[in-house]
Parts: sequence; structure tokens; C-alpha cells
Amino acid sequence: MKKTVLVLLAMILSASLVFAGGGKEAPPVAETPVQETAGTLTESGSVKSGEVLKGVKYKDTVTIGIANDVNNLDPQGSNTDANMMVFYLTHERLVNIDPDTNKVIPALAKSWTVSADGCVYDFVIFDGVTFTNGSPLTAADVKYTYDKAKTSSFASQKVADVKSVEVLDDTHVRITLSRPNQDWLMLMAHGGMSIMSKAACEADNVNGPRMGSGMFSLEAWVPGSHCSLVRYDGYRDGAAPTRKIVLKLYKEAATRLIALQTGEIDVCIDPSTTDLERIKADSNLELIQTPNVVMLYMPMQMEKPGLDNVHVRKALAYCMDKESIVYAAYDGLATVQNNYINRGQFGLNKDIHVYDYNIEKAKQELALSGYKPGQLTFSIMVDKEFKKTAALIFQSSCAQIGIKIVLEELETAALKGKLNDASLNYQLALYQFTDDLGTDYTLRNQHGSTPQADGTLKKNGSNRCNMKDAKFNAMLDAALVEIDSAKREKMYNDIENYLDEVCPIVPVCTSYINIGAKKGVVGTIWKPDAKHDFRYIAIAE
Repeated sequence: MKKTVLVLLAMILSASLVFAGGGKEAPPVAETPVQETAGTLTESGSVKSGEVLKGVKYKDTVTIGIANDVNNLDPQGSNTDANMMVFYLTHERLVNIDPDTNKVIPALAKSWTVSADGCVYDFVIFDGVTFTNGSPLTAADVKYTYDKAKTSSFASQKVADVKSVEVLDDTHVRITLSRPNQDWLMLMAHGGMSIMSKAACEADNVNGPRMGSGMFSLEAWVPGSHCSLVRYDGYRDGAAPTRKIVLKLYKEAATRLIALQTGEIDVCIDPSTTDLERIKADSNLELIQTPNVVMLYMPMQMEKPGLDNVHVRKALAYCMDKESIVYAAYDGLATVQNNYINRGQFGLNKDIHVYDYNIEKAKQELALSGYKPGQLTFSIMVDKEFKKTAALIFQSSCAQIGIKIVLEELETAALKGKLNDASLNYQLALYQFTDDLGTDYTLRNQHGSTPQADGTLKKNGSNRCNMKDAKFNAMLDAALVEIDSAKREKMYNDIENYLDEVCPIVPVCTSYINIGAKKGVVGTIWKPDAKHDFRYIAIAE
């Protein structure tokens, strides 16, 4: 019965839902039509009618209860969900990704052309674009932002292939890449590539980056409490329907839900799964659910004794009872993940070998490793209750083949700190990777490494398994520049097969994003990476 339900869930999702993150190349596009309504984006860059309508009177302020703090207002200084939600309100990028079609669409750039070799992009910026202080945004600000990104640990990888940025005139900028990059435009839609004011940043390197050309500007920011943003009435396509948006921190899910029920907030991000039925039962509320691209996985630190043995890693992979984890840790509101890239991404290998839950195969792999039952003990880091539940299931399975798993429970910040510390002093973890920026970005971040001057390889930022593999890097580089779509897809299939053989991580599942909201909340783009777009959020009075 359990497997049958999972299959049905998977069929429903694949038939009815669209995930961000594909790798299809977009051709140059035409200018964006003038907006007559406000709401979610269409492929052409305009907006869908019938959701938020100009001419309807809307509530002055919308308050959103968030689970994690807004802690950095420099677009190149952080990529957390809460911070990104602010950047989408306050800043703009050259391009956006349409959430329905997953295609690149206009944002600040109304059109662009690409050279025959795929290396030179000429962008035309909309006329009349201004920052929220009224000063004009020009090609010089684009160049400043892209040059600055080269020095940012969060943004540098996105512009690694940018060879030069030339200002042709105030509304024309030429960006030359060192090699073709079929995912590059998708990377430019990331919040970390938000265009900043050169003058403001040079005048004040702390407050300057906080000002953008978006539909809102920062009003007040109290870390650990709230961040409020006010509408920019001078926005070129017309002002937002809501005057003020407040992101308010409630660390406890139960407290967020109470705030929603009492009217203190209008939107509750990430309520507890145990409270979803309560939201459904409340006639004043609605439950919004969307499948996400947040993959729960177990990285295995490949340079640690025992984990440096591929057969040990495969034995652990066969011990991961993904279906039981979906039901026990997610109340069934998740789907099993076997691929190393996210569902819906270009090049996903539908025929990949699956490390299904199989104790006998796990025992066989352990025997091939040379280790005997009882010789290995590993620590696994967890930070949330659902991950603890998953870890306990995994612990029980590993015990059956003679591998001891010790749970190390940490606060989220402490867990991230250990993963990011240069000493890499950990063995296993249950962690999440969020991505909708193309296949290369997913694979290169999670498993790639960079050559150093001394010939060694240094792991990339989100490479929690500490994989350093020159063959894998070469396979990625070849796929990135391949123009033929069919060949490129086959190359990514081969890359996934290679990762399956190396087994650096164990993909577990992807779940749902849950949001509780007052009935009548409209205009939000609920994004599968949880970095929601609230520019057009509104509640009719």
C-alpha cells in the first residue's frame, strides 16, 4: 500500500505541476508589453490578468510570518530564503525566469542578442529605469554589479565565465564570456545578481547595496524581529498594489500559526505539518501547497576513514529507507528522490540505477569494502525534528549490517558552521540543497571542485561530500559548452551515471512547500525554491 500511494503521488505531481530549474536555452526576446494588471509573470514578461487588478482597493499592509531571520541585505552577501525574498522586492536583475514555463524572460533587459559562438551577449536596458531614490539605472551600474560579484563568495561562481563587461552607452551593455555557457542566462536571474547602484555603493558600502530598482525600498530592519518595505511609487511599470510589506520573524511554527489565526499576520510561511489540517479546517484560512526543489540528501565526507571507501558509501546508500522516511518524517507529503539533479531539470536520467532500500545488497557492499560488521561507527548531524526522525530510521537500518550511527543534534546555525568550516570535521549529515538555476549549477555546486595553483583541487561551496574528481569536472565542462541539445542531454545522463557509481551522497526526497494564508491573499509567485516573490501580493479590503 505504501509503495502504491507513493507511485500515485509521483504520477499526480508529474502530470500536473511544473518545476523551475530546467536547462533549455531561450532565444533573444522581444520587448515586454505594458502592464495592465499585476500578478504572476507570463512568458513574454508581462503579467497574468484576473489575479491582482489595478482599480481594486487593497489593504495598506501585508504582514508575512517567516521562519528564518532576514540577516543580510546585500544581494551578494547571502542566498538564504528570507534574504532572497527581500531582494526580489527591492532589486531587479537583467533577466527573470518565468515560473510557469521555466524560460528566461525580460526584467531590466528588454531584449538581448547572442553571438554565433555563444560568448557575447548584448543587452538593451529598458528606458526610464530608476533606483528607488529616483536616480537613473544605467549600463554602468550593471558593469559595477558584475565586477563586484567577482569578489563575492556567494556570487563569484555565477560570473566565473564572465570575461569582460563593456558599457556601450547608458542603455546598452555587452557581456563577453570566456566560453559558451548554456545555463548562464539562468544564473543571471538569481537574486544574487541583482543590479546595485554604483554611486550608492561607493558612497556607503554598508547601506548602498540595500537600494535597488525594485518595486519596494527598505523602510526598517531590526534583525531578529522584522524587516519592513514600502512601495516605490516611481516604479516604471506602475506601483505595487500593496503599500507596505512586513516580514516578521516567528521562530516557532506554532507561534506563527497562532499569529495567523489571530490576524497578527496574513501569511504563515512553513507551518508545522502537524498543523496543516487545522489550517484546512479554518474557514478564514487557506492552505497553499506547492512541490519544491529542496532536496533532502545525505552527504558523505569522502576523505574521512571508512567513507573514503566506495563500497562503504554504497552500503550506506542501500540502508536509506526513503519510503519510510517520507511517511514518518514528512507525513507522506514528499516524494522519493533518486537522481542527483532535481526533478524537472534538463538532462535528468530517467533510467538511473536506484539505491533502493535493500539490506542484503548493503551487506554485500560492506563485505566488498573489506570492513567487517562492528568495525565502523559514523556520526550524522541533524538540526530539525523531521531530520532526526529520518536519521533514526537510517540508524536502525545500518544496525542490521553492523554499522553504528550516532546522532549529533545541532542548531541549524551550528550545523551550517561545521559544514562550512575549513576543517570539514564531520562524517555524515542530513542536509538540504535548494536550486532552480540549471543543471550545471546544481552538479557543479554539489560535487565540483576547482584547480588550485599547486595542482590540487579545492571543493566548491556546496560540495558537502568533499568530492574532488578531475574526471567529473571535465565531464561537466564538456556538457556546459555543448550547443546540440540532444548531445548535451546524453552527457548529463552519463554524468549522473558516473555520480551513481562514485556515490558521494544519498538523495532522499523532495517535499512540499506549505503556506498558510488568509483567504483572499493573491498575487504571490509561490516559488519551488521557497524564495517567494511578493511584489504583487495583495488583500482586497
